[in-house]
Amino acid sequence: MNGLMYREYPYVFKAQAQILQHGVDERGMYLILDQSLFYPQGGGQPADQGAIHAINAVYQVFDVRKIDEAVRHYIVDNGQDVCRDSAVTLQVDPCRRLLNSKFHTAGHLIAAVAEQLFPQLRAVKGHQFPGEAYVEFDGVIDIEDDFLTSFSASVQDVISRNAVVKTTTLSSEAMHALADDLPYALAEDTAHRVCHIEGFPPVPCGGTHVRTLQDISALCIKKCKRKKNRTRIHYEVL
Repeated sequence: MNGLMYREYPYVFKAQAQILQHGVDERGMYLILDQSLFYPQGGGQPADQGAIHAINAVYQVFDVRKIDEAVRHYIVDNGQDVCRDSAVTLQVDPCRRLLNSKFHTAGHLIAAVAEQLFPQLRAVKGHQFPGEAYVEFDGVIDIEDDFLTSFSASVQDVISRNAVVKTTTLSSEAMHALADDLPYALAEDTAHRVCHIEGFPPVPCGGTHVRTLQDISALCIKKCKRKKNRTRIHYEVL
């Protein structure tokens, strides 16, 4: 895989590529391309969907995964032969990509606001699937009766400022200097892609994001749960 184009062009939904390989595994039939706009499921974010247009065929992409450093585009088997080295046009479903980007950025925002308000919390997991999204923290807080209302107000206040959201690459040294208290280890001697919400520290992230917080529109904090030494804040993007 020569190029993961979504990293630099998250708002580009159509591009050209070439088929390098094709095969079948337990998930189904797949294509491997020389470059891709499609986001492979990972980091809590669902995979993109869409279509790959060849000269004499259209392949519907229902899932995308990164396996052994190659991005596999899982396609509906339509009985048409796949030609290796064929030029194809990639078409990502823009509505699904934008919705996933909203959920992903919302998860980072919730983590940032919670860690700011409750220093004992450290975000350790994000699950950004629509209908089941949550951020999980190491640490617990007292959940008062008005928690959902007060925390929602804090998050909405940050959204109203319309902070810019950027992704960039930082050296390992720069990343450690900014985030020495991360609850997980970072790979040494390598650059790190980060998501940076204006006003908060950058965090390592490989996903897609909105341009500004107001692109999220309406964010609903649904519930907060405690279990052992963990806290989960569940949310929905409306």
